Amino acid sequence: MDILKISNNNKILWAGVLGVIILTLVAGCSGTYGSYRRDPGVQQSFESNRVPADYKYFYYGQDNEPIAVFGVEKKYEMNSYMWREVSADATEFRDLITWVWADYGYDIFGADILDPEGNKVGVLYTAVRETAIKFGPDNQITVMPSTPFLWGPVADSGGGVRSP
Repeated sequence: MDILKISNNNKILWAGVLGVIILTLVAGCSGTYGSYRRDPGVQQSFESNRVPADYKYFYYGQDNEPIAVFGVEKKYEMNSYMWREVSADATEFRDLITWVWADYGYDIFGADILDPEGNKVGVLYTAVRETAIKFGPDNQITVMPSTPFLWGPVADSGGGVRSP
């Protein structure tokens, strides 16, 4: 039964190892994500086609029903192939804004995109309530809207699949 005994030195060692692991996880997850802050003025700027000219613009989804459109400072590079760049002064851009996806319970809104320090670095136009915005090295940005409505049938509480 002496095998099950852990010495005080080993307890301290394991506590230290656990502490390093927790700090690593916290440091790895914090500080690289930005956020967004809803702003009716941003929504109005998209809908009136008066978006800031000093941003690069991208859209996610189909041309005739994009899920989201966002603009970000030109220093950032998109870190995803899901987004397509579009010029804000093109007819295509105005059409995209007209056809942004919305559904019952999903109202379109505008928002400021904020970097991890809380500085405004862009704008967003969407009906998706949750969007992750990750800032990586070398000015890489990854924007991922949560799109559960695209996942298809959802599991019900009985473990089966519920049809839409």
